[in-house]
Amino acid sequence: MSLVEPVRTLAWDHGHAEVQRLGAMLGPVTFIAAGHPDFAPFQVAPWAGESQAGDLPGILRRLRGEWPCVPFGRTDRPPGLPSAWSARDPGDAWGHGFASNHEWQWEEVDAPQALAPSVALRVAPPLPLRRLTRRVDAVPGCPELRVTLEIEAAQACTLPVALHPTLRLDAGSVRLELPPHGGAHAYPVAAEPGVSRLAPGATFAALEQAPCIDGATLDLTCFPLPVDTEELLQLRSVAGPVVLHYLDVGWSLQIDWDRAVLPDVMLWVSHRGRSQPPWSGRHLALGVEPLHAVFDLGRVAAPPPEHGLADRTGLALCPGEPRVLHYRFTARPA
Repeated sequence: MSLVEPVRTLAWDHGHAEVQRLGAMLGPVTFIAAGHPDFAPFQVAPWAGESQAGDLPGILRRLRGEWPCVPFGRTDRPPGLPSAWSARDPGDAWGHGFASNHEWQWEEVDAPQALAPSVALRVAPPLPLRRLTRRVDAVPGCPELRVTLEIEAAQACTLPVALHPTLRLDAGSVRLELPPHGGAHAYPVAAEPGVSRLAPGATFAALEQAPCIDGATLDLTCFPLPVDTEELLQLRSVAGPVVLHYLDVGWSLQIDWDRAVLPDVMLWVSHRGRSQPPWSGRHLALGVEPLHAVFDLGRVAAPPPEHGLADRTGLALCPGEPRVLHYRFTARPA
């Protein structure tokens, strides 16, 4: 196979999946089980094939599925962020990191032919990182994908890190099943000014009753929502896997990861809330993002010491001591 081909496809007895060099993004993915309709839970941005997509930042150009963000977070300070959130220097201008915006290189996988297909990629980001290596393995005899991310540092540092699975919300009724967790924190400002409905900075226990700025509540476990909006919130100390139930298609998708390394989950509810191009009021997806960070703000701001996420500063990285993250996506027919 060519080392410059933009996409490689994994095909095994329970599905097929694409991995692209740009951002090392995984998607689309189709899971297969005898007697059940095919199941494609990962989102692919609706503009990905449009001619103007080539002018977008790398992360948006072919936005899809799942990818790693090291370092994770925006590089601009959001308007209205309280002054108690002290300013930080993001270090560079790459939103969600250099690796999310650039092409990775294929690595040849040394695996016996009897195993299901695997793909691997690597990228060399700027300092303080040295290299990221990502491998995706299909599991023989099972509708499951396992992913490994190895982070190598060139200099000692602490960086916010996140995985970025984004799932479709345009496939009928979807129910979000959450394990026990240590409470939810709403974004400190409106995620999308004039559109977002959650009360900025609110803390609450149940996503079924997320507090809104008008005093009402919104159930963030059942989709589609009754309103269009854009929301960001973080669940602290998540105790188990997250499951999405696609009720109309008769499948579920479980997202499991090493919670000792990435203890929280950020939820990105993108429910046709962004009207500007390329979003144009047509993006319908749910990000379920394991992370060690304070929302997507850790590169530009630090919360006040009393904030419930103040200790989520990121992963400590040292040269010669790679950090390896393991996670998996398991589909199950009803």
